[in-house]
Amino acid sequence: MTRHKSIECPIAGRGIRIEFDGQHYEGTYTVDGPVITVESLLFGSKRAKLGDASPDALAKLLLAELVHESARRVRA
Repeated sequence: MTRHKSIECPIAGRGIRIEFDGQHYEGTYTVDGPVITVESLLFGSKRAKLGDASPDALAKLLLAELVHESARRVRA
């Protein structure tokens, strides 16, 4: 049976930080093949295909989307 490489060796997350509406937010991201996953203790997680984008830039964008979606839910 072939096992996926991420099962054999856990992926270490890299830290990211953004500013959104004057507040600072932190999260981590991991890249597993063509997929990037961003996780935040406050806002959950979000995945996307990496494509040609810089992992750090895409991770910051995904974290901003998580923060924005959370803020929109609070205002509604």
